[in-house]
Amino acid sequence: MSLPLSLLSYLTDLGLEIPDRLTLAFTTRLQQRHVERYTFNSLAALLREDISLDIDDISQKLVTRGFGGYCFEHNKLTFELLKALGGDVKLMLARVLNNQDINAPRTHRVSLLTLDNHSYLIDTGFGSNGPIAPLLLKTDIEQKAGIDTYRLIQKAPQEYDLQIRQADGYFTLYRFDLAEYSDADCTLGHFYSHKHPQAAFVNNLVVSIKTAEQTTLLKNQNFTIKNASGEHTQAVTTAAHLADLFASVFSISLAPEISAHLFDRVIAPRLSEHSL
Repeated sequence: MSLPLSLLSYLTDLGLEIPDRLTLAFTTRLQQRHVERYTFNSLAALLREDISLDIDDISQKLVTRGFGGYCFEHNKLTFELLKALGGDVKLMLARVLNNQDINAPRTHRVSLLTLDNHSYLIDTGFGSNGPIAPLLLKTDIEQKAGIDTYRLIQKAPQEYDLQIRQADGYFTLYRFDLAEYSDADCTLGHFYSHKHPQAAFVNNLVVSIKTAEQTTLLKNQNFTIKNASGEHTQAVTTAAHLADLFASVFSISLAPEISAHLFDRVIAPRLSEHSL
């Protein structure tokens, strides 16, 4: 089997080889290594860059540059690889709810992979709360993925909520259905997510990386590390501190003036509000 260079580079960068056949074990390794290696972040949206959904451009941004991205990039790269490997994979769109019962737009891309008569939710692009392993499409059971525990609940025929267990109970992340979607549908959600002046990623600095043992999250002025020992948060109080986190924690190379711009635009006003 041969793969396009963009997908072969992706596979090779994760230390994986083309499998003889697609299996759950391979897919689990793929998802975990992807989430561990490529940051989820809002940097391009905050910097008002155009974000291409061409697969070669996504591979160049995530794999070659190591700049990371968000769901429409991460999950398209994973989807296209699974599809190229012969997987029975379906594109789906979700409404991000964040534990609110609202009629949110479909601005999150995920995948459904069917293997050996079982279907699995595959999501490599939901950041710090996203699963690090495939989740069986079966409702009302707890499913462990790294340090987090999830469950799916059914809201309507062929409509599901993904929830993550937190200290005070289950928290609804997003709602998805099994309707047919295409790249054209993704284009609309993608355009809103990185261009609309009220979109979350246009107004918030979010960078995260996740392993099976630890979640590391920068959200505006708060830098949080969560693992089996608990959760620790500290404030980012200077542009130099922010630049150091980009480089040493997230392995993102940014010019000092860009880090300073992001600090002044996103973090400093929030620190000022907090001090009032």
